[in-house]
Amino acid sequence: MADQGPAPDPASAPGPARALERTSEPWADWPPDLLPPPFADGARPGQLDVIEPLLSAPEPGRDLVVVLDGVGSDLLVEHRALTPTLRRLEGSTTRVRTVSPSTTATAMVSLHTGLPPLVHGVLGYLTHDPDSGRAINQLIGDPAVDPRRWMPEATPVERGDRRAVQVAPAKHAGSHLSGVAYRGWEFLGHGRGDRVDAVRTALHRAGPDGIVHLHVDDVDHAGHRHGVDSEAWRTALAEVDALVGTLLRRLPRGTRIHLTADHGMVDTAPEATVDLADHPGLQRLVATVAGESRALALRAVAGQGAAAELADGLQDMLGERALVLPRAEVLASALLGPAGAPVPARVQGRLPDVLVLARGRWSVDDYSRRPDTARALIGVHGSLTPAESWVPLLRASV
Repeated sequence: MADQGPAPDPASAPGPARALERTSEPWADWPPDLLPPPFADGARPGQLDVIEPLLSAPEPGRDLVVVLDGVGSDLLVEHRALTPTLRRLEGSTTRVRTVSPSTTATAMVSLHTGLPPLVHGVLGYLTHDPDSGRAINQLIGDPAVDPRRWMPEATPVERGDRRAVQVAPAKHAGSHLSGVAYRGWEFLGHGRGDRVDAVRTALHRAGPDGIVHLHVDDVDHAGHRHGVDSEAWRTALAEVDALVGTLLRRLPRGTRIHLTADHGMVDTAPEATVDLADHPGLQRLVATVAGESRALALRAVAGQGAAAELADGLQDMLGERALVLPRAEVLASALLGPAGAPVPARVQGRLPDVLVLARGRWSVDDYSRRPDTARALIGVHGSLTPAESWVPLLRASV
């Protein structure tokens, strides 16, 4: 999607409660602090076209793709003083849209397949599994869920003949996400202190016309634990910038580098948190809680009218703290893929009955169904604010 220019400050407090006006085009009355759906009006989020063309129509030579997890474009602009390497390359950097929800699992699968979430079926950090009736963690998976059956579409690496090597923390080896997004990639694990050497080894292994992917998650972890307005987050960002600088100095001559991110991040707080457990009249209508606190995906209990009652009740209770969309409007608004596109049968049962997109700094969840660590998160993402949705795209050669 093309850069749409400045947007309202996502940190601003929401105004008086008002229900979203329903129209034949749901995005026509979209809240001004949320970006339009990424596929609205025929748009295509630019994140889908970062990696796939490097595999479907490769050029001679090496390519290195670096994903800075959680480093949105707004955050980079606001912290230019901490990133001398990336600041020096601003002339080679644009910004593109990530997908919705703006979260690692969904974004990484779209990044690596070039497919909308509506096609690949990874619809959030937690995605409803109609076979088990449970929400499945899309990073670590479930022993009963085969990643290949969960996302059976062939990856660009599987379709092509370019040698590809994934460089990531050793704990990612064999993960559910790797089995969904990285099929066909060879895996090379690294420790915290040897990432540059691991990338150089991977480039050598991939050969003179290979492609290597490096996932850097330091900033994302610091943001979740301490928030983006913290010294720990700023330190992590500065260290990652230094890592990029070292890579640029030590990469083989002629290597093309493509640097992007999966999503951005905003800070929340206890006073900006809505817990559905505090609203039993609404909680009783919820069968499954999936997604995340900035993009809460709810399945309603069985019974005629339960989904509609849940959507209406949430809108009345949340007001302008969140945008509440029933399933039909999720599809019509082009959030997960082009409006009117066919939905694969395996994905239809994963769709939420109601999707809650948080606004401002708000978070909405049912913490009675989450681990204790969920409430402790400070930095969060998943919604459509500019801070969460715009990501950098740097293309350069060394």
